[in-house]
Parts: sequence; C-alpha cells; structure tokens
Amino acid sequence: MTVATEFSEGPDLALASQGRRLAAFVLDIVLFAFTLGIGWLIWLIVVGQRGQNPAKQLLGMHVVRVDGSRAELGWMLLREIVAKWAFFAVLDVVLMLASAGVAGTITAIVFAIAALWCVWDANRQCLWDKAIGTYVVREGDAPAGTRATSSAERTAENLETLQDLHARGLLTDEEYEERRARELEGL
Repeated sequence: MTVATEFSEGPDLALASQGRRLAAFVLDIVLFAFTLGIGWLIWLIVVGQRGQNPAKQLLGMHVVRVDGSRAELGWMLLREIVAKWAFFAVLDVVLMLASAGVAGTITAIVFAIAALWCVWDANRQCLWDKAIGTYVVREGDAPAGTRATSSAERTAENLETLQDLHARGLLTDEEYEERRARELEGL
C-alpha cells in the first residue's frame, strides 16, 4: 500500500495552522473540564461523524484520513479516546506502579510533547495523528456550513480526491478501484 508522506493541500482543504491546532487543544481541555467530560463526550458523538470534536467544530476544522476523506465517528473515537486519552492514562498507571512520586509529572510532559508535535512537524500532525494516520484541516475561505454536506455530494468530493491521488501515483490501480467501489456502495 502506498501512503502519502506529505498531505496535499487543495483549494478547499488546507492544513490547520499550528496556532489553531493548539487553540483547539486548549479549548478541548476547557470544554472537557467545564462539562465534566460527559457533555464533551456527548458533543463528540454528535459531531464525530463529520470528523470533528467540540473544539474543532467551534474553530472550523475537521480531521481527515490519508486519502483526504473525513474521519468518521469510529476514527474520531479511536483518535480522541484511545490514541489521545486512554494511552496516556495507561502510561500514567504504569509510571505510578514504577514510581508514584513522578508519574503525573512525566505523563504530563510526554502528553505536552505529543500535543506540541504539530508545531514542528511538516504535516502539522500531533503524535496521535501520526499514530492513526490523520490530518487536521480547516475549511476553505467559505463560511462554515456552506460546503456540500449531502451524501451524494460528499461521495463526489471523495471520488475526485481518489482520482487525484491515483493520478499522482499515491494509490495503486487496485487501491483506487477498491476505494472507488466502497464510495459508490454508499450511494
């Protein structure tokens, strides 16, 4: 399988800036604390199908996969719950068992490094994005909500992206046909 090493920005799909990424990270923490986690999780389930978490929705960003398609709810749960929070909770428990006095500090430092990774990364990916193969993009200059949202329009956009990736040699003929067939099945 061929995987793109750098994200290809288009006219309506551009990588989110490091500042916007970090603002979303801080906003997510604030929203999580303010809603005691429950409201944040419910909000994630509602907007996760669009490749967003609460802060990304408020700041006009969404998560896409390597092929340019929006991450769906399963990917968002994997990214937000498993790759981001559960991994660091397990790390904290392991460190507590080893040395209770410094566990929280070490976990916080590692978590901060993972979050700040997008600052110096060429694709502006945090470590959890690298782990599961996602990118954070912002909407083009169009106002939020004006982009096509119907299933047929999303399929058409995804097919264009697949065709572009195939034409640039980032997808083999077999990968292109397989993904194209999956897109057409959804209609």
